[in-house]
Amino acid sequence: MTVAIGSVIVASASAVAKVFVIGTIGYVAAIRPRPVPILPPHAMNAISKMNFDLLVLPLIYTTLASAVTPEKLGSLWIIMVSAVGVICLSYGVASILGMLPFFKVENKTDFDALRVAATFPNIIALPILIFPTLCEFPAVYNSFYEGGLDDDNTVKYRSCTEQSNAMIFIYFFAWNLVYWIFGHPTLVAAGKKRQMNSERLQTGIEIQRSVDSSDSEASEGDIELHNDIDQNVVSDRIDNEDATNVQPEGEQIMHRTSGARIRMKSMLQQIANGILKTFKSPGFLAMVLGFITACIPPLRNALFSPGGALRFLGSALEALGSASAAVGTLICAASLNHQASDDTPVAGTTDSLVCHSQEARNAEITQDHGEVSASLDFRAVMQRRRSSITQFSIKTMAAIRRRKPTIRMHAWFFFSRHIVTPAIVCLIILAMDCGSFLDDVPSLAKMVVIVNSGLPGAQLIVLTLKAKGLSDSASIVAKVYLPSYLLSVITIAGWTSLGLLLSRYDSTSLSRCTAVPRR
Repeated sequence: MTVAIGSVIVASASAVAKVFVIGTIGYVAAIRPRPVPILPPHAMNAISKMNFDLLVLPLIYTTLASAVTPEKLGSLWIIMVSAVGVICLSYGVASILGMLPFFKVENKTDFDALRVAATFPNIIALPILIFPTLCEFPAVYNSFYEGGLDDDNTVKYRSCTEQSNAMIFIYFFAWNLVYWIFGHPTLVAAGKKRQMNSERLQTGIEIQRSVDSSDSEASEGDIELHNDIDQNVVSDRIDNEDATNVQPEGEQIMHRTSGARIRMKSMLQQIANGILKTFKSPGFLAMVLGFITACIPPLRNALFSPGGALRFLGSALEALGSASAAVGTLICAASLNHQASDDTPVAGTTDSLVCHSQEARNAEITQDHGEVSASLDFRAVMQRRRSSITQFSIKTMAAIRRRKPTIRMHAWFFFSRHIVTPAIVCLIILAMDCGSFLDDVPSLAKMVVIVNSGLPGAQLIVLTLKAKGLSDSASIVAKVYLPSYLLSVITIAGWTSLGLLLSRYDSTSLSRCTAVPRR
């Protein structure tokens, strides 16, 4: 038993080490050689699109077309249900941990964006690298192979790889569905809120400084004039609010009913848009074509059987798909480097912009004082103040975007994404296994669910925020991702080892709750 457990640990460590080596190459390629690295920032979007359209899509199609049979479709429903359950669990864990004093994130808008990032893991690039390496070890492919024990090891390895990839892509379909229905709208709303707060902060700071500077040199008569204006405005606002609040009870009920209907309509429209986007996505279309091919044995054999009439086409698609995992990991690591170091979202050097904006602000304030003393032209003064606010806002925004995540923020994200969520998933699978609720579920499916529950956050979160122009939130999420990905090398190896021990049904299994071994 000790030897078997040791082989499981070695298999897990080897799989994660492979990911780490490829990721390290991608990270270095993003900064070397200087000044023009191999993977420059401006090329990331194009390479990422190329990888998905030309490499990942063929992998999805060939995996499902060659590995899934009509008989096996009935046992794969648990993957989709588990994917939705794990995503909901991840969101709940992140929310609850965020309320605890030790993990509490003070900035609510950052917390909203990071909570979505902690909910949706990277379930394409990493799993399709991890599982083929795991399946190379006899301790793994012998445990999950459903054929004869005397079959060739190459057949067992191929079966393990194809089945795991098929389950990963079915998990990916459920992931996509939940992301477009819930994750994407929530993420964009959080990013917009963060952007609005940043703009309000910088505007408020500049208005306060401008007013303070002008008031310090203004005469008492000017101050009284401004105060009278402010008091009149405040008084009129209070009167308007009081008049608005005094409404008949019937109108208030109608407003509440109308608001509830609007929210319900918005929610239904959001769900419909999410489903439509999922069904229109290239990944879903590749899955459908793969299932159709799998259900037509003559076509499947012609494409993927040795000597088949269309084997040249199937082989070409398989060759393209085999490169997708490594390329995806390279892109992921390079993007982490670029995103985490992207602290200059405004053009030009920050120091020179700050210097020029400070000089412009001082000049405008001096000119404002002259105007106030000379003519008390309040509109002209406020117009020049707005000009000074616009120029000086560069400094405030640069300071905001240079903001770094706190240690508490890093700890909260790491524990919710890599520790607590996979631990709860393992306990749920163990309890359901002991209760004989998973008798008809393939052991490999449990393994896929456990590994996916402990993966780091998806790069799509950062790309979505940047595509929407929400660079503030994108920068924070990217900076939280970097240490998370580095530490995940240890946690993924640990959860992979535990997942193997929970999924196996032999003398080393941790889930032998019944006397009858199950596959």
